[in-house]
Amino acid sequence: MTSSYAAVLRAPQASRTFAFAFLARLSYGTLYLSLTLAFTASTGSYAQAGGLLALLGLTVSAVSPVRAALIDRHGPRRVMAPMAAAYALVLTALAVLTSRPGAPVALLTVLVLAAGVTAPPVGVVMRTLWSTLLPDGPLLRRAYSLDTVSEELVFVTGPLLAGLLATVAAPSLGVALAALLIAAGTAGMVASPAAAPRPEPHRRAARVRAFPLAPAITATATGVILGSTGLLAVAFTQQHHQPAAVAWVEAAIGVGSTIGGLAYGALSRSAPGRARLATLACPLGLGLAAAGLAPSVAVLAAAAFAAGLFIGPTLTTAYLLADADAPPGARTRAVAWVNTALNLGAAGGTAATGAALEALPLPACYAVAAAPAALVPLVLLALPKRQQGSPPDGVTAHDRSMDDTTTHQQYWDSRYAEHHHMWSGEPNAVLVQEAAGLEPGTALDLGCGEGADAVWLARRGWRVTAVDISGVALERAAGHAEEAGVADRVDWQRRDLAASFPEGSYDLVSAQFLHSPADMPREEVLRAAAAAVAPGGTLLVVGHAGPPPWDPDAHPGVHLPTPGEVLESLALPEADWEVLRSDEHERVQTAPDGRSMTRTDNALKLRRRAR
Repeated sequence: MTSSYAAVLRAPQASRTFAFAFLARLSYGTLYLSLTLAFTASTGSYAQAGGLLALLGLTVSAVSPVRAALIDRHGPRRVMAPMAAAYALVLTALAVLTSRPGAPVALLTVLVLAAGVTAPPVGVVMRTLWSTLLPDGPLLRRAYSLDTVSEELVFVTGPLLAGLLATVAAPSLGVALAALLIAAGTAGMVASPAAAPRPEPHRRAARVRAFPLAPAITATATGVILGSTGLLAVAFTQQHHQPAAVAWVEAAIGVGSTIGGLAYGALSRSAPGRARLATLACPLGLGLAAAGLAPSVAVLAAAAFAAGLFIGPTLTTAYLLADADAPPGARTRAVAWVNTALNLGAAGGTAATGAALEALPLPACYAVAAAPAALVPLVLLALPKRQQGSPPDGVTAHDRSMDDTTTHQQYWDSRYAEHHHMWSGEPNAVLVQEAAGLEPGTALDLGCGEGADAVWLARRGWRVTAVDISGVALERAAGHAEEAGVADRVDWQRRDLAASFPEGSYDLVSAQFLHSPADMPREEVLRAAAAAVAPGGTLLVVGHAGPPPWDPDAHPGVHLPTPGEVLESLALPEADWEVLRSDEHERVQTAPDGRSMTRTDNALKLRRRAR
C-alpha cells in the first residue's frame, strides 16, 4: 500500500503541489474553531458567534459554483491567487477586530460575507489538478483517496493547532495564522506547472451541464452522516454517563475513514461507476443505524470505526465520478457541486439531528440520520438514465467526457489542454523501424497529435501533411517543428477525419494509434488512407492490442482489432497490394507509477504495387 501512494507522489510536481494544497487546507482546519472562540470572546454572545459562523458557511456554499465557473474559464492561477490574497486580507482584518472585546457586529458581518465570497476552493482545485498531474487509471484513483484522507487529517490537526494558540495566546492569533496559511499554501499550489493557464481552444464554448446528480446526491447523504455523528455521540455518551468519551467516538470515525480511504485507493482496480456509489453508501448508512443500538460506549466506538471505513471511499468515488463525467471546461464546477452538496448535507444533518434528539429515542435518531445513505441505491436507481451520473463501471475518465453538448474538436482540445504534453515527444518506434529504409517523399500523418512523428519524418527529408482534430495539439506540434528547423516541410491541417480527408496521394500514409473514445468511423478512415497511398507507396497502421497492463480494466467493450481484422476491413484488391508486415509486437513502456511494463501492439504494413 505504501509503495502505491509513493508512486503518486513521485509523479512530476505532484508532491510539491499536494504539500502546498495541504498547507492551504490547514487554514480551513484551523480557522473555524479559532473564529468560534474569537467571535465568542469579542462579542460576548454565543448566539452572535453562531450566527456569524452560519453566515460564513452559507456564503461559502452559495458562492461556490460562481468561483468554480471563474476557475474553469480562466484557470486556477489567474483566479486563485487574487482570491487568496483578498481572503487573507479579510482574515487579517477579522483577527485584528477580534483581538479585543467589543468588535462591532455589523462590521464583523460585512467581513464574514467578504470572507465567504473570496474563500479560495483549495480542495476542489486540488482534485481537478490531480487529473493534470496523473493519467487516468489506478494511480489517479489512489491520488483521490490520498486527497480525501488528507482532508481528514486537516480537520484533526487544525482544531488542535487552534486550541493550542487559544490557550497560550489568543484565539485571534489562530485567525491570523489561517490567513498566513491560505496565502502561502495557495501561492505555492498555483505556482505549480499543473496550474498554469491552459490554451483556450474556443473563446465561446457551448453551455454545458456541469451538475453531477448522482455524486451530489451521494455526497449530500454522506454529509448528513458527518453532520449528525457529533451530536449523536454527545447524546450517547451523556446518556451512558461518560461525556468525555465523545472524543474517542469521533476519533474512531476519523481513523476508520482514513484507513478505509487508503485501502480503497490502494486496492481498487477498476474505474468507479454509479453502482460503486450505491455499494459504498448503503453500508455506511446501515453501519450508522446499527451504531445506535450499541450497548456501551466501547461498542459504539467500534461501530463508528466500522461505519467510518466507508466514508473515505464513498467521497473518493463521488469526486472521481464528478470529475470524470464533467464536460470539457466544467470540471471545477462539477467537483465544486459535490463539495457544496457535502457541506449542505452536513449542515442539514446537524440541524435535523438537533431537532430529532428533542423528540425521538436515541436509536431512532441514529436511524433517521443514517436513512439518506442507506437509501442511496434506491434513489440512484430511480434517476432518469441520462442523469445517472456515470457510464458503465470501468470506462476511463476521459472516455466519459463526451456528451451531446460537446463536439469532437472540443473534446480533444480539452484533453490536450489538460496537460502540458500528452505524449513522450519521441516518434513511434514502429514508424522509425519501418520508415527508416524508405526513400523520402510525401507523407501523410493521420492523428499526428503533438507532432513527434511528423517532425521525425521531416528531419529525414519527407514533406509531410500532418492532420489532427485538435487545434491545441497542432499548435504545439508547429512549435516543435519550428524548434527542429523543419517548419517549412510540414503542412499542419486541422480536420475531423470523420467529416473530411486530405486530398492528394502520398508515398507514405501513417496511422499510429488512431483510436478515439469519440464516435469515429475508423474503418472508413483507414479505407480512405489506403486510397491515398500512391502506386509504390506504403500504408502503415499501428494500434493497441489491448488495455495498458497497469490498468487491465480500462476500455471495457472497446474492440481493438488484430492486424488481420484491419486488413480484412480495408477490402483491398489482393493483386494491387503486398502485405509486408502483419503481427503483434511487444514494447517496454513506463507505467504511471514508474514501473517498466511490457505492452502489446499491432502493426500492419502494406505496399501498393506500382502500375
